[in-house]
Amino acid sequence: MRQKRDPIPRAAEAWWWLGGFLTLGLLGGGVVVAGIVLWENIDIRQLTPALAVTSAPTPYPRMSAPAAMASVPFEAVLLNNDANREYFEDAAYYSAELSRWRGLMEAVGGSVREVSDAEGLLSTSTSEVMVLPEAPCISSPELAAIGAHLAAGGSVITNWALGVRDGACEWRGWNTLLDVTGAEDVREITGRDGTFVTIPGGLPSSPGIDPGTRIELRPDPFLALRMAGQRVYWSDWALNPNPDEDGAGADVAVSTTRSKEGGRITWFGFRSRHAVTEADSVKLDRLIQNGIMWAAGVPTAAVGTWPGGARSALIFTLDVEGVDTYVNARDAAAVFDLEDLPITFFAVSQLVRENAPLATALTAAGEVGTQTVDHSPLAGLTWQDQSIRLRRSWSEIEVWTGVGPAGLRPPEEAFDSLTLAAWKGAGGSYVLSGNEARSASPELHDTSEGTLVLLPRLLKDDYTVIVRDITLRSQHLTDAFLAGAEKMRAIGGLAIISGHTQIITSGPRLDAVRTVADSVRSQSGWWLARADGVAEWWLDRSMVELQWAPPSNVPSGQNLLSAGIPDVIVSTFSETRRDDVWIDISAPQMSQAAIPFVDGVSVEFALEDWGMRLRVGMVEAGVTRRISFAIVEPSTRDIDGTS
Repeated sequence: MRQKRDPIPRAAEAWWWLGGFLTLGLLGGGVVVAGIVLWENIDIRQLTPALAVTSAPTPYPRMSAPAAMASVPFEAVLLNNDANREYFEDAAYYSAELSRWRGLMEAVGGSVREVSDAEGLLSTSTSEVMVLPEAPCISSPELAAIGAHLAAGGSVITNWALGVRDGACEWRGWNTLLDVTGAEDVREITGRDGTFVTIPGGLPSSPGIDPGTRIELRPDPFLALRMAGQRVYWSDWALNPNPDEDGAGADVAVSTTRSKEGGRITWFGFRSRHAVTEADSVKLDRLIQNGIMWAAGVPTAAVGTWPGGARSALIFTLDVEGVDTYVNARDAAAVFDLEDLPITFFAVSQLVRENAPLATALTAAGEVGTQTVDHSPLAGLTWQDQSIRLRRSWSEIEVWTGVGPAGLRPPEEAFDSLTLAAWKGAGGSYVLSGNEARSASPELHDTSEGTLVLLPRLLKDDYTVIVRDITLRSQHLTDAFLAGAEKMRAIGGLAIISGHTQIITSGPRLDAVRTVADSVRSQSGWWLARADGVAEWWLDRSMVELQWAPPSNVPSGQNLLSAGIPDVIVSTFSETRRDDVWIDISAPQMSQAAIPFVDGVSVEFALEDWGMRLRVGMVEAGVTRRISFAIVEPSTRDIDGTS
């Protein structure tokens, strides 16, 4: 709903509601095709979209499961004042928005009471979270009450242009919003045909949301903050940060911070009803509720994105498209084998099936998948045509290597829902291709033949750098690969470094891959794996179930006290045994002295601002693990506070 006046005093732009139609036009794309320049461009400030789409229907993934929420009720005080109601053209808009916020809070355990003025705000205790949505008009007494709540260590949830106008809705300035959020600057986001929010992993607002998830919003004058540190940010279609047009570097879309008095402040730079699609709306609700739960102190638990507590994952792939590139494929295989680097090859089965030495070299070095029989596009063909082609290619790879392929790399990265089902029916388990930049994480697709994993290729490959960008300098290839890996590291997603045997020849171009491997291995938090390993993990991860339970007794004989945090029960329906599962516990009230135990035994863990990341150990079907939390008794600590 359009407000009567912009938060900043100026003439309203006529493009506002027309932009919604332009945005909807962006949704008409078909399947993803090879070389999506927009996604692959690593320049985080300037991107030029260049998409070629087919008419085939685009399959949509299964929504990831939300984080497990502890049954910890909280109390919220919701401001409902006349000044803000009158600010919007439609008198019913403000009430409808407050009703929506109430519903979002009640769905996660909130008990909400409304207040209408400064006196009501002053009645808010530090145990209650103060909620100030759609509130550009705040009187001086109300402003003082908000300040008193924060000074007492209270928590606040708010959005958009908090307090930029006074009680008479006259312009006051940005200071209120800056003071509450602790931001360095605030700017408007306006005039964009497509407006996107991207959610990195490892934030208080990201439990239960896959790293790099992108949400599209209808055009509106949104707000962006400039703040240090990683945040949910305004992005372009390709998940690159897209800051304000003024050049101030403001790109924060959601802020979750702590006040110096110990309170928690969550701010959203948008309204709650601006999602473009139904799927975007579900993601937006989950994002908002995560921010609510963090500010309210409601613990959540989610399975770590990657095994071993890794922050990001990386796959090396090489397309093998002809016997004439045998030497290049053989040399690459030798390098990966020698350096013990995981790699996945995708071969055009008709072109390589007679080359037995090549099969031996590739299978000795890594995994072998397929690019179909003859590298002809699949999307748009009938089920029968696709099924016959994929079954034949699967069989040819199995005969050639001795192992049936798990992975398909669709020619031209063009596929549809029939492709996924046909490949699953042929014996495959994953597809590696583009995913329309929906997220930087793998996706689960439910087909008539079972569940299949899509591994999204999001970065520049060698073809884009060498051929499309028309450069022969190998350093450009190295720089592009390194920039792509760093992009995925920042998001916490999956980096796929992809090449072709016609381009990745021995020498400097192969050295570019080696340089990326050396760089990644020198950093902590990376998981290097073959494509089939990533697909298997993502499916296994989806079958891990988390439930909160009342706190159990702390382990005896260890001078411990209960940390006051409920236990987490871990179970799985996967028949695979895994000992590399980590759990993220977002518990804002968690003490720095808290120690996790799994079945009474202390485990490896890492404290984060939002809670704790801990190793569960072995997870297998039919066996449950119980996570509990304790702190060391004060009497057992040294005078300096150490135990």
